[in-house]
Amino acid sequence: MSTTQATHRTRTTALRMCAYIAPLVAQCIMLIALLVRQQWLFALMIGSGCCATAATMVLMLLQSRPTPSESSGDSPHSTAYASGAIGENPVRACIGTTLEHLHGMADDAAPFRTICHSWTRTACSPQPPGCSARIGIDPHGQLLSIDLERHGPHAIVAGTTGSGKSVLLQDWCLALAATYPPQSLQFALLDFKGGSAMERLCALPHVRGCVNDLDLKYAIRALRALERELDRRERLAAALGVSDLMQAACPVARLVIVVDEFHMLHGQLPDYIDRLVRIASLGRSLGMHLVVCTQNPLGQISASMKANMSLRICLRVRDALQSQEMIGSDAAAHLSAAAPGMAILMEDDERRIFRCAHIEDIDAFIGDIKRCARVHACTAPPPLFTDGLPDRVDPQSLPETCAPGHLPLGLVDDGVAVAPFVIDTRTGPLAVVGQHGRGKSALLRWITQAAPAYGVTTACTDDADDLLDPLCMDVRASALRAQLRNPHTFTVFALSSTRRLRVPEHCTRRLILPCGERAVDLADGIPAELLNTMDGEDMHTPGRAVYIDSGVARIVQLMAAS
Repeated sequence: MSTTQATHRTRTTALRMCAYIAPLVAQCIMLIALLVRQQWLFALMIGSGCCATAATMVLMLLQSRPTPSESSGDSPHSTAYASGAIGENPVRACIGTTLEHLHGMADDAAPFRTICHSWTRTACSPQPPGCSARIGIDPHGQLLSIDLERHGPHAIVAGTTGSGKSVLLQDWCLALAATYPPQSLQFALLDFKGGSAMERLCALPHVRGCVNDLDLKYAIRALRALERELDRRERLAAALGVSDLMQAACPVARLVIVVDEFHMLHGQLPDYIDRLVRIASLGRSLGMHLVVCTQNPLGQISASMKANMSLRICLRVRDALQSQEMIGSDAAAHLSAAAPGMAILMEDDERRIFRCAHIEDIDAFIGDIKRCARVHACTAPPPLFTDGLPDRVDPQSLPETCAPGHLPLGLVDDGVAVAPFVIDTRTGPLAVVGQHGRGKSALLRWITQAAPAYGVTTACTDDADDLLDPLCMDVRASALRAQLRNPHTFTVFALSSTRRLRVPEHCTRRLILPCGERAVDLADGIPAELLNTMDGEDMHTPGRAVYIDSGVARIVQLMAAS
């Protein structure tokens, strides 16, 4: 036992002795007084209490004596726990090591060669690629691997601030990236701690998207993209006729979704948690793995998610209840704060303690992985989601050629990705509705300029509100009515409101530039669900509109004349 621990034990024992001696002295005085007064019955009652207190003091003194294991230097805070019942088999604490050493890169003059060898071995294996990675070392000095495929498919990581959660997540991702090529394994990173932990991993060739809580609109796009990817894999499994997509002849890449500070996601975007619950329920057979990290697993992770997340990693926690919730034992509450990275892994109802490796040079490690990707000629996987619509559309982002009768008008956003907005000019006229200064006239000028290059004949009319009045006898009104009935001309007319627009008599397609007044925008035909996703910036951006056609509405950014 160390000197500090011995001093602490002595002080604790002295305080407990004082707590017992004071009431014992009072009981003895009362016993003497009762004996002097010859009140034997009361004296017997007080005497039994004195005996019980004295016996308790003796037991406390016996329990306070150090055990042989403590005398040899193994304190509760320096012990690790072997598999089985936590606390019954104490062993010495885990020593620290580096991730480079675990993967055989520490003594390699060109570490990327080790990664290339690992990728080649994975690619040449007759078995489908797994999801195992070496991330730490156990008390016996043995390497510890975590296999999401075999013990997962999903995992929960818990630990208090400073316990090493973010380092463990970084280690885990880098270890997987050093073991499997981008064609076998990919990442989607959601960091709700400002991006400080996951942002450095964005340079990995395996990453298909990385978001943080500083841009919640972008985070929402990521959650929608994950749900869309789940649907895509479900359809692919059905088309291939397999129950497990990873057992197909050409399996898709596994997608590991890492969520740091899950409790922040739960608090800021509670309406989108169901998307992750669905992934936890269906992801096993579709090659999608969910790793969530939180400070407090109590109440933050729903029971439906926990039911599908059998792999648990618990670093140091402050509350024994949190440790019990994670691993069925309070051992994680006794891990030393002086040894960050110490954790208890629970897989298949077996608990194993380990210490997470640390990274000597994360930038060099990522650089070696990127160099290996170039050696293997790995193409970057397509992003799961893209940024939202820009404020202005670059003409170079539009296709130079289109199918006959099609004309690009800008960019369209489906809530996940942005693509060119190309309209079929052969399916009828188009109404552009919006207040002054919202971009109607600029769009009409663009159509007039660009239509000849795409082989489209157009007829554009600005300020057509009065011309749609049935009682209007203006020559331009008669010309507009004729244009609306001409199937060989793409007619586009601009209005300030939908008051005189009749659907489908005048047209079936509309571009609505919202004014920001909810009642007016709803009356113009913008669906409430889509309107809820638009904020003040969308309402004040010129050219930001909603395209409505055949009951389908999408947000677009319109072109402006150069």
